[in-house]
Amino acid sequence: MMKIILSIALIFLANLVNAQSTCECGETLERLIHKIETEYPGFEEKTKDKILYESFKVQLKVEANLTEKSACFAMLKKYTAFFRDGHIWINPATAISNSKETVSTTLVDVDIEKFRKRSKTTADPVDGIWKNKFEWTGGALYEIGITKNKAGVWIGFVMSSSSAFWKPKETKFRLYPDGKFEFYTFDKKMKTGTYEIYNQSIVYFKEVRAVFIKESPASNLTQEEVKRKVGEYYGFGAKKLSDKTMLLTLPSFDYPFVEIIEDLVKNNRSQIETCKNLIIDLRGNSGGTDNAYQLLLPYIMTNSIRNMGVEYLATPTLVDGLKGYLKNLPENKERQREMERVGRWISLFEENMGKFVNLKDSTFSMQQVVPSEKSPAQVLILIDKRVGSAAESFTMMAKQSKKLKVAGTVSSGGLDYAAARMFNFGCPEYLLQLPTYRSLRLPDYPIDNIGIQPDIFLDKSVQDWLQFALAYLEQ
Repeated sequence: MMKIILSIALIFLANLVNAQSTCECGETLERLIHKIETEYPGFEEKTKDKILYESFKVQLKVEANLTEKSACFAMLKKYTAFFRDGHIWINPATAISNSKETVSTTLVDVDIEKFRKRSKTTADPVDGIWKNKFEWTGGALYEIGITKNKAGVWIGFVMSSSSAFWKPKETKFRLYPDGKFEFYTFDKKMKTGTYEIYNQSIVYFKEVRAVFIKESPASNLTQEEVKRKVGEYYGFGAKKLSDKTMLLTLPSFDYPFVEIIEDLVKNNRSQIETCKNLIIDLRGNSGGTDNAYQLLLPYIMTNSIRNMGVEYLATPTLVDGLKGYLKNLPENKERQREMERVGRWISLFEENMGKFVNLKDSTFSMQQVVPSEKSPAQVLILIDKRVGSAAESFTMMAKQSKKLKVAGTVSSGGLDYAAARMFNFGCPEYLLQLPTYRSLRLPDYPIDNIGIQPDIFLDKSVQDWLQFALAYLEQ
């Protein structure tokens, strides 16, 4: 269901950014509180101390009623932080006009439609249309035009964007001849650093970890070459550390990187199958989708995987989102089957509104994994405190393998409530993301704010984790 949840979120976001701001700070907080108290699956578990929660809420309401709209975001963040759930996320949907940290970008004097036509025939290596297809951690998507000004500076301006922060013709970045850049982030805060243009097809902003791919005129690179290079920029990699040991580095499981990870595994299959030891470095991987690591399972598992089930909190928001998803299904051979499947979910949710629903009617499931005939004899996964969500799910699954060890520190602890999506809470100047289900591990085996314990704890005296892993496996 994770792909469906993502689709619902994107549909909702597209409608939300066109809405108008209506809420003052006190009203915004009231509506946010109501939404979380009625539609957050972890609310009861996270507010067992009712006296503490109620006193916190009352005090925050007093503060919010005295807070200007331009400073309200801090109040909302303070409330959502109470639940200590990384899957709860709130951000402004539109620029906060009085924020001292927000920078107004200049407008480029350009006819976008004429530029779009001209880009198809330009001979200039940089001039043209670029897109950030591989945005890190689900950020906004941009269509950017790049053109040179009279001073010889390349100006990247917005042609279209999924973010209401950004309007057409606004300057997104500047590329200077000396290799330096000025880059405006999601909320228009300016960052500086150095950039690289690879093969006239990829612009990489090192310090902000942003990548834009040339769309028009067409890139000189194949899709495979683009994915491989983007993977390198973001830290994905595969290499032999010795004759016996291979390293896979997977810094994210986010949706845009699924194909990059799959290609990484496919392109290095022979080395993975023939190495004696495999190290999988997950450090810094805050999660994404479980689809990202499926190709790895036959090489690391010795048996099938026992997965605990989940149950969704049936809410009007979830039902409306599923109905919207069905309306936008493409016309293909899978459409009718999907309509029937999701239709059954909608009926179950509507019949059990406000209750938890187990769509599979089982507390656990067995994921059949057929181990590869050729695979490493030993596997070691490296985790740290930044590893969360889907990366923690991968780690928990992998720990069931008889040939695998986990080394590092305790993970971040964000796995109890998941399948996050966008929620409309009545104040469209803000975006709210909430999880939609809770794990059936609860309450017996919580992970949130506890984390997954490594088999081998690496204390601060271990300076080089890779060297430790290599020595552990080969000695």
